Amino acid sequence: MSFFKKNPIRFEGQKEIETQIKNQTDNVISRRFKILMGFIGVVGVILLVRLFLTQITQQEYYTTKLDQYNTSLFTKDTFRGNIYDRNYKRLSYNKNINCATYYAVQDITKEEMEMIANFLVKNVNVDTKSVTERDKKDYLILKNEKLVDSLLTKEEKSTYTSDELYQLQLSRITSAMLKENLSEDDIKFYMLYAKIQNCSSGSVVLLEGLTIKEASLIGENSDILRGVKVTNDWSRETTYGANFKSVLGKVTTKKAGLPASTKDILLAKDYNNDSRVGISGLEMQYEDILAGTPATYSLSYDSDGNPVVNTVSSGTKGDNIRLTIDWDLQSSITEQMEKTMKGFTGSLYKYNHNIYLVLIDPNTGAIYAMCGVQKDSKGDVYELAGGAVQNAFAPGSAFKGGTIYAGMKHNVINQYTEFDDTSRGFKIAGTLPKYSWDPGGLGRLNAAEALSQSSNIYMFYVATLLGGGTYEYDQPLSIKDSAFDQMRLDVGELGLGVKTGIDLPSEALGYRGKVTQRQPGNFLDFAIGQYDTYTPIQLAQYISTLANGGKRIQPHLFMESFTEDENGTKISLLQHQVKVLDDVSSYKMAFETIQTGFRMGCVSGLAKSVNGDYEAAGKTGTAQVLHEGTYDIWANRAFVGYAPYDDPEIAVACIAEALPNGAGSTCQTLSKYAFEKYFEKYG
Repeated sequence: MSFFKKNPIRFEGQKEIETQIKNQTDNVISRRFKILMGFIGVVGVILLVRLFLTQITQQEYYTTKLDQYNTSLFTKDTFRGNIYDRNYKRLSYNKNINCATYYAVQDITKEEMEMIANFLVKNVNVDTKSVTERDKKDYLILKNEKLVDSLLTKEEKSTYTSDELYQLQLSRITSAMLKENLSEDDIKFYMLYAKIQNCSSGSVVLLEGLTIKEASLIGENSDILRGVKVTNDWSRETTYGANFKSVLGKVTTKKAGLPASTKDILLAKDYNNDSRVGISGLEMQYEDILAGTPATYSLSYDSDGNPVVNTVSSGTKGDNIRLTIDWDLQSSITEQMEKTMKGFTGSLYKYNHNIYLVLIDPNTGAIYAMCGVQKDSKGDVYELAGGAVQNAFAPGSAFKGGTIYAGMKHNVINQYTEFDDTSRGFKIAGTLPKYSWDPGGLGRLNAAEALSQSSNIYMFYVATLLGGGTYEYDQPLSIKDSAFDQMRLDVGELGLGVKTGIDLPSEALGYRGKVTQRQPGNFLDFAIGQYDTYTPIQLAQYISTLANGGKRIQPHLFMESFTEDENGTKISLLQHQVKVLDDVSSYKMAFETIQTGFRMGCVSGLAKSVNGDYEAAGKTGTAQVLHEGTYDIWANRAFVGYAPYDDPEIAVACIAEALPNGAGSTCQTLSKYAFEKYFEKYG
């Protein structure tokens, strides 16, 4: 094998054949190489074209990305919805205001910031009411660093951190130093300068409430006021000043920002730290309806570092709210109550600080008026309707409808049950006798008559039976402790001692007598409304339940939300639905008996002064109050009622705190006034 390799055998003509084969092979290789190179060339061109196209398209993409990285988005509150009364009288609205807003300028110099601040101080009204003493201390540090530095010792400077030294400086700057070293113009200047200095990104409102002239002046000098723009904003206003504001509620300012108590929740809902939100009353209760969708803006910069603001989305205004309140009734009744309280002067009225009246539809819970007036220690009288859900009082005999209801519910009495109300009174061994308002006695009475004549003695007998006791004159009386709890459950079904569910963010429950005081005499007091306390809105729900025959309906201020189209046509969005919280209308005879007694009270009984063409039914109340630290006794005066008695359309609950006998008819007079005003308008 090796031989043949070393000495291959060659035949004639082989060389020519090898040459041909070589030439053919070379041609094939050449052709294939050329084809390959051609293919590579085509691919290369394609790759080059793709690379070129990619560079062109990607340049736009990356340019856009770069712009995005150099652009920040921020939002701005849009107008809140307005609040109206049932007849579309505007109660809360947004007031347009012009502002000077600074948008952060890139690489702004100290000299530019000073120039902007000086220009505004000299040419625009700068309000410093919001400046605190702490702010002034910071301004002094900015103005005279050398002076403030002299307040620190060398040892302190070498020992403490910069933050600790700053706190020491603040603590050592006195009011006298501020007064001596900071003029009013200094305060204005550094207030603006500090805002600009601290705004390294985004924007900050420098001034609010610019006049048209001031706004024009800023616009005309935009070339030297880099970053300062005139912007439109709003403030929340009420049409009738402070009247009803305790119910309408408050909205935060941009400076105050989100309330700490709900900040985390609101941030999770995409609010900003400086968003304005409702923090009390209806503004808080219906925040989700009233608040609009914020507008979104982009903030970018030109080649000189100047801010450029563009609108991304304009947002939407919040929806309007229409209340059940009739402002004509609300304002008229409140005015009458203020006039009444202003007439209560002198020592006899020293404990009278509150009068409340609620006018409500007993069938739907719609509140037509919720009025309140208070008197402070100086004797000044002011409106405070919100007190109707916050303050609680013993209502006296106005409670007695609840006692009759409990007695008939538990079958300890019926409509025919009679008891004697005599001059002997009702006496438990070891205690003084208890009487009705007439110590001579009211005679033998059934349940309805006892209500119309306001018999305490009758209620004491009912309470004794409810408590499982047996009454004998001047003998010990035993009452089950559980009777207190049962009575609370019973009257709670009517609306007393339970939260009514009114659509306001906070509602008081009232005061419950102490467990340690569960003596028989206390239960007797409970039965005549002189033990637990109730809010005026609870009394309104209670009388509504009695009037409609046993349905405890949620009282409400919200009627509907709505918007308006381009032509001003109102479009209803969300409407209130009547909500029955409890239904004890199966105790039909109990309610018929109570209604009969209440009607008799307005025809010939103690409430007859309230009656009119509207044919009312109702119950007066007098609860004696011993003021702590004194031996003086005054009485809360109350009235609860409705009209017409046979087809209740409107109900009223009124209570006046701590009045002498001479003003005992206060709530009857005010309730009559409310009835008359309502029926004058609604027939």
